[in-house]
Amino acid sequence: RILNAALRRSTTAACWLLTTWRSIGSVSAETTYRTLGVHVIHRHGDRSPITPMADEKYWKTQLIPPSQLDKIAENTVLRRDEGAGEFKHAAGGKGPVFGKLTELGLLQMIKVGLNLKEELTTAKELLYSPIFDPNLPIPSDKIKVISTDFPRTIQSVQGLLLGLLEDSDDDNEDFNEQQDPIEIDVRHTTMMIPDPQPRVTREQELLEAYLTNLPHVLAREKEYLDLAQRATKALHPLLGSGAREVAFGVVQEHPEHMSIEVEPLAWNQLAEITKCLAVRDLLPKEITKDDVDQILEHTAWRWFQTLSNPRLIYLALHRWVSQQVEFMKDVHNQPPVTIWSCHDSSLIGLLCAYRLEKPSSWPEYSSVLMIELVEVTNQPSAKGDTPKKELAVRFSLNGERLRCMWDPEEPVELLSLEELDRNIRSEGSQPSDSDLGSS
Repeated sequence: RILNAALRRSTTAACWLLTTWRSIGSVSAETTYRTLGVHVIHRHGDRSPITPMADEKYWKTQLIPPSQLDKIAENTVLRRDEGAGEFKHAAGGKGPVFGKLTELGLLQMIKVGLNLKEELTTAKELLYSPIFDPNLPIPSDKIKVISTDFPRTIQSVQGLLLGLLEDSDDDNEDFNEQQDPIEIDVRHTTMMIPDPQPRVTREQELLEAYLTNLPHVLAREKEYLDLAQRATKALHPLLGSGAREVAFGVVQEHPEHMSIEVEPLAWNQLAEITKCLAVRDLLPKEITKDDVDQILEHTAWRWFQTLSNPRLIYLALHRWVSQQVEFMKDVHNQPPVTIWSCHDSSLIGLLCAYRLEKPSSWPEYSSVLMIELVEVTNQPSAKGDTPKKELAVRFSLNGERLRCMWDPEEPVELLSLEELDRNIRSEGSQPSDSDLGSS
């Protein structure tokens, strides 16, 4: 029912808001801009809590019925390494109920797909120029899809594809039936999350521990300790078996040893539980909306202050950002649209890796980070000279244009791909004197 209702909807207006930007040179008759491709990196849709909750029966009612899961998977095929087992990570959730995409989450992702379709075919809000003809279905072979190997991220991108590719024009029904299934590559999970378990290198593990125990971090943790204790106490009756065994994200931060009833839950747990409850008006009366906002803000601060370290983000995500840049450099041999389905920590990691200014809010469920690859053509001043072409990129998160801050004194909204490539190869590639307090 939900899927049919979504498919009957006409393409909705894109939810993104266009902001003004400064680009390479000034926009004039001598300079033209053309969108060659996009990388769409999205967070999964709404999910059940990762932390096990006592009312498992209720959370099961929020999930997508198996028949709908089969339906959205019909035109996709997963690509795994031969013999590869199920990917293991605490953030995957425990059992068949927790950490799973909800019906609300699926609808959110279908809407993302509809919005993306409008942008790719009209360049109404974000892009310099359309990538696809609005009068024709989007060909499936022009899209590359890569996802972390979590059920919720796979199902989220399947929902996105449903909104992006489903064509309401009956005249195109034969075309849709002839489309090959879209491959979802799930072989690169460790590359796409900044906190794999275990960490890829011992250096990352040690550096995380060092950064989370810096004096200013411990001082802030002490300031927020009362909130953590109060929220944990209020949530304690709602927690299920094994709730205290969940651990994901950056190194845990509560050094005090207390009884299990009052020992604060990890900030990541407090944030994800209160968010899931708040969406459904199920917060305990002891936890206010302002408390939830403070928990989310502090959790985001912890992620950003850790992943903003140049060496740490290089260790955590260099393989991923390098892969994205290589795809863009090879634009004429790649599909124009690459979709990456992942997590909030992935988006925060990319914001830090690309040195983007911090967004105005935490990446909510179904958030979209877009990297636009632009061909900039400068016409020669002298007649007969060859036009100069350059590849450049610009970034947005949910329609909020984000400037690159490689040089904090001169932030830019359109950065040459060559300069971006040079920056990600060099910045953080070697430990600095301050890493691990070696100074």
